[in-house]
Amino acid sequence: MKNSDCVLLRRVVGLSWPVILEMSGVMMAGALMTAMVGRLGAVELAAVGIATMTQLASAMVVAAFGTGASAIVGRESGAGLWEDVRQTAGQALLLGLLIGILVACVGFLGARSLLLRLIGAEPAVAALAGELLKILFLFTPALLMMSIANAVLRGIAKTRTAFFIATFSNVLSILLSYSLIYGVAAPPLGVAGVAWGTGVAQLAGGLTALAVVRHDPHIRLRWQNIAAWQPVTIKKILRISLPAAMEQAALQGGRVTFTFMLTGLGAVQFAAHQIAMQVESLSFLPGFGFSVGIMTLVAQSLGKKRYRQAERLVRTTGWLAVVSMTLMAAVFLLFAKPLTTLFIADPEVVYWGTFCVMLAAFEQPTIGVSYVLAGALRGAGDTRWPMVVTTIGVWIFRLPAIYLSIRFWGGTIVSVWMITAVDFLIRSLILWWRFRKGDWKQLS
Repeated sequence: MKNSDCVLLRRVVGLSWPVILEMSGVMMAGALMTAMVGRLGAVELAAVGIATMTQLASAMVVAAFGTGASAIVGRESGAGLWEDVRQTAGQALLLGLLIGILVACVGFLGARSLLLRLIGAEPAVAALAGELLKILFLFTPALLMMSIANAVLRGIAKTRTAFFIATFSNVLSILLSYSLIYGVAAPPLGVAGVAWGTGVAQLAGGLTALAVVRHDPHIRLRWQNIAAWQPVTIKKILRISLPAAMEQAALQGGRVTFTFMLTGLGAVQFAAHQIAMQVESLSFLPGFGFSVGIMTLVAQSLGKKRYRQAERLVRTTGWLAVVSMTLMAAVFLLFAKPLTTLFIADPEVVYWGTFCVMLAAFEQPTIGVSYVLAGALRGAGDTRWPMVVTTIGVWIFRLPAIYLSIRFWGGTIVSVWMITAVDFLIRSLILWWRFRKGDWKQLS
């Protein structure tokens, strides 16, 4: 390997590992929260799962404004335009705050009735989830502030700082939730303690992230950057962010529809699918980390007009993602059954789950390619193509194929995972075509 390639590799890994650790912390916090709530009962566990998933799904769509801000500040910081960085960061935070307040109001007023109408859960679960969601929605503006501020920090290559902020919020969420659930140094609130603990931790994380971007030696965000409405900057952010928000809407909506479809396969196969998803989620961590890292590096390289360097970074990161996720594929193939039995002992569920984990191995290289290429395009400001590719993959191919398989062709959960593997192959090929075409290098 050439010395220049080693330098590029170190840059990619240096930006990616904090993101991988950050996502690992999110998963660990979710597992600990599940363990805490599981002691309260099945209804409480289901309600917390529905409430947190709904808040995060709605917030992720709006937090896509951070994707646009990250791509823009990456270019601006690469070009040394720090006053523009301040203005972009401030206006992105203003957008997140305003939309967050709107989401909070709508969610607080309509959460309970919305869940009762849209989900097929038991009335007791839906009612409790609605009450918890009302509490969580109160803190959505703070969650969005933290998400967008962290995206800005990643855009200027400070992924470690974003990792520390997210870790602080996650740890505080676990401690507060445990204290409020069981009454440690506070009156016991039961399951409501999860919502209040999570919400207060999101508020603390949002305020901390805001303080960091205000006092960062490079950004030095001023209050007037947030308070003064700048139409030109807002338009620039929206131009890049709206496709990213539409991509998230397509992705989150597809996940919900996908889940409802799979319930028709029966409890055993659905349980096998859930377990296989838990196993495979570990492999998403390096792919997501490389995606964020290459997004930052491409944006900064293009800001410096170093187009060939940007292309080399994408290729180097792509190979790194393929190699790391192929290693995960080997683990899935060799240890599919032991990994499945970690979660359940039922032999029938283990049988189907083992097949799913083995099929997950064949997705790994194409998932890695898709993550890296989509991240590179977002860093270049080309957020439309990741949105188009996600929409095609989920809504044009995967969901119709799964519906036909289950409804008319007698398909099982195995055929569902085969279809999903083909979906990622199609996405990776389209993204590779877009990358090779080269138009992304010239976007402003």
